[in-house]
Amino acid sequence: MARCDENVKAVQRAWQEKFHNKNWPNKRTMARLYAKFKLTGSVEDDKKAMATATVVTDGAKQVVDNFFAADPTRSVRRAAEMLGIKHTSLQRIMKELELSPYKIQVTQPLNEDHTQRRSEFVQLMLEKLQTGEIDVKKIWFSDEAYFTLDGHLNKQNYRYWGRERPEITVVRSLHPKKFVWCAISSHGVFGLIFIDGTPSAANYSKFLDEEFIPFLHGHDLVQGHWFMQDGARPHRTADVFEVLNEHFSDQIIGLDYPSHFQGGIEWPPYSPDLNPCDYYLWGYLKSKSYEPSRTQNRHYSCCQHN
Repeated sequence: MARCDENVKAVQRAWQEKFHNKNWPNKRTMARLYAKFKLTGSVEDDKKAMATATVVTDGAKQVVDNFFAADPTRSVRRAAEMLGIKHTSLQRIMKELELSPYKIQVTQPLNEDHTQRRSEFVQLMLEKLQTGEIDVKKIWFSDEAYFTLDGHLNKQNYRYWGRERPEITVVRSLHPKKFVWCAISSHGVFGLIFIDGTPSAANYSKFLDEEFIPFLHGHDLVQGHWFMQDGARPHRTADVFEVLNEHFSDQIIGLDYPSHFQGGIEWPPYSPDLNPCDYYLWGYLKSKSYEPSRTQNRHYSCCQHN
C-alpha cells in the first residue's frame, strides 16, 4: 500500500486498475484510511479493532498529529471514529501534542502602517484621557453590522485544533441580510436602526441629521461629548463630515475627518477591537438573535432588554 502522503497518484492509479472506476478517493480520504490502517491494521469501521487501539505510542501520536494538520476543524468525536481510537485515548494524545481548540475569528489583515497608526491612536487617546480633555463616559461609539438570516458564521460551534491561533478566510453567506446601525456610550444604546438597501453616504447623513443628532440634543448629550465612527466608505464624505462638524465641531473621532477640518482625531483603519460595538455588542446580539426565531423583532428585542 503506497503511503498517501508520498504518492497519491500512484494509489489512485492502483485503485483505477483494480476496480476500473474513475471515482477514486481524494487525497484527504486516502490520508484518513492510511492513518486508520496504521493504527488498527484495518480500514474497516470495526468496533473491536477500534477498542484495541488504546496504547499511546509515538506512531499513534504522529498519526493524530498528521490527521489534525490535514483537517484541523474535525471534532474530537468524529476524529476518534475515523482513526479508530477510543475517544479518551485521542484526548490524551491531543493533550500530549499540546493541541488546543481555537474559536474562529474573522479579522482583517494588518500591515505595518496600520499597526503604527493604531499605536499612535492609543497613545494619543491615553494622553487625552489622563489630562481630562476627553471623558471616556462621554464618547458615543457607533458602528454597523449585517445580520444574515442563516446566522453565518456560528463561531461558538466552530473549532480549529492547533498549537497556535489560526488565520482562516471564511466564505461569506449568500443568504439575505439586514443592515443595522447603533451607537453606544455610558448613557446606553441608541438603536437598533434597521436600514433597507445598501448603505450610502446620503441615507447615513440623513439619518444622523434627522434622527440620531436630534435625539442627542433632546437629552443634552451633545455638549462636551465626542462622536466616533469607523472608516466605512459612506462615513467619509464631505456631506457627512459637514453634519458632524456642525454639531460636534472638532470632537469627532473618525477616519479622514482631520483632513477635512482642523481638529478631531484620526480613527485607525481595521480596528474593530477598539470599538465596544464590535468587541462586545454585536457579538452579544448575534449570539442571542441567531437562536430559533431569527427575525428583525428578535434582533430589536435583544437590544431593548439589555
